[in-house]
Amino acid sequence: MRLLKLVIVDDEPILLQGLLNTYDWNSMGFQVAGQAQSGEQAIQVIKEVKPDVVLTDIRMKQITGLMVMEEIQKTDLDCLFIVLSAYRDFDYAQQACDLGAFAYLLKPIEDKKLEETMRSAYKTCIERMENEEKYESWENLLVKDHNSFLQVVIQKYVQNRILQERMEEVFKILGDIPGNEDRFITVCVDIDLTYKITNSLDYEASRFALMKHLEEVIGNRFFFWKIEGDEGNAFIIRTTDKGAVLELKRILEQIKRDGQSPVVAAISKPYKGIAGLKKAYVEARKLFEMASISGASAFTASEDVEVTEWEEPGTDVDNLIISAVRKNNLKGLKEAFVQLIYSLPNEEELQCKYLHHIMLKTEFMLQSSYGLTEEIEEKFRNYYYNLENLNAAKMVDVCYKILCDAIEERKNMSEKDTTRYFKDYISEAAAYIEEHLQDENLSIVTVAAHIYLNPVYFGRVFKNTFHMTFKKYLMQQRMEKAKKLLQEGSGSIGDICEAVGIHNPSYFSHLFKQYTGKIPSEYKKEYEV
Repeated sequence: MRLLKLVIVDDEPILLQGLLNTYDWNSMGFQVAGQAQSGEQAIQVIKEVKPDVVLTDIRMKQITGLMVMEEIQKTDLDCLFIVLSAYRDFDYAQQACDLGAFAYLLKPIEDKKLEETMRSAYKTCIERMENEEKYESWENLLVKDHNSFLQVVIQKYVQNRILQERMEEVFKILGDIPGNEDRFITVCVDIDLTYKITNSLDYEASRFALMKHLEEVIGNRFFFWKIEGDEGNAFIIRTTDKGAVLELKRILEQIKRDGQSPVVAAISKPYKGIAGLKKAYVEARKLFEMASISGASAFTASEDVEVTEWEEPGTDVDNLIISAVRKNNLKGLKEAFVQLIYSLPNEEELQCKYLHHIMLKTEFMLQSSYGLTEEIEEKFRNYYYNLENLNAAKMVDVCYKILCDAIEERKNMSEKDTTRYFKDYISEAAAYIEEHLQDENLSIVTVAAHIYLNPVYFGRVFKNTFHMTFKKYLMQQRMEKAKKLLQEGSGSIGDICEAVGIHNPSYFSHLFKQYTGKIPSEYKKEYEV
């Protein structure tokens, strides 16, 4: 075990020696690297030793433990403080927590509580160190392979997940700022999505072969970054060649002649600068969508094509619809279909093609995730079979109903799968709650920590399982236990309050009456012989 440095502070010599000699600090992951008998001495020792954890008393003469924490916060030292306080010093403990104390322990210290706290502090420190080491590794990676790093950043930039200023900063750090002659061109290319219907087995293989061939052919002629996505792949090309667009078009035309599967592609115009990098990507993406709907094998922007301003990811109607289904969001789906109605082209033939394109993409998303049951799949099949009999207005209605059904099916499957998968976790949580009802501090956080689940996620799973919130369930269990104890005549009201973790008798009576309609004494009389 990697031992971390610990400093112990207490202005009572006897207590300090007790802390130093009584506990096996090594077994908890620490070596005592320093000690101090005053706040002033503690500040000096901490600055010299640079410990990972400081265990300090709060109430000390002249310079208190709080003052020590405040002073250390002014430095660049990064250590955890665990504070010791008597019960009467509770206000001090609250102030310590406000200053960022990791934990506080009441005197006299319980051995088990101390050990749990120290092990938790050890784990926190180790995780922080590992994260710092990872950060250093990333810095080294940035130096060794800046092109791979740059590709990741560029993908975030063109997808509007980082600002242009940050992108410029990255280019500047790497010493690779685009020059006056640099142009950016984006090529979006993929196998036509409809090919998957008639040649589903060959679709993925053809798609893989196409991308590998493009990487080789384009790479032999240009420097590029590849942006991968569900909507096809994009090659962002950086070049000073003014004839690059024509050459790229020749490359794509040759690939189409050589291949057996239909290729859909779009090429942007060349644009200057970092702003032009994004503009090229946006233009190619929009042209690619148009090419996909029309079934064109290549689509190149003419010189008079104007690109609209960059929109937030997911604002295109088809992406909004697919995103709503993916997130099982019925409200979002309804809003997306309202936008769809207003954004459809005027020609009915194009309207039908666009709707068909959306349904294809949504079905493929369902296939790659979950929710495409035999019943939903049959609805898609019936839709495709009856396409010729549907006008655009009827098609919108049919598509909306199918996707609503798909969302409902996904929601049912998600809840069932989650409940089944976490069955043992929830059983253990319920047992832990029953065993610790007397603990006034029992909460969703403590129970989630016991079964090693994130509290937010645990709360969601818990509610799906019991069909009530954790808070309501905990109160129900406490009231049911109180009812049982009152029926048995076991102890006084004060004893029952302690047993169910509600230590204030007045508050307990208020809650009990809310739950049963009677105060505890009235309820108890009903069961007296």
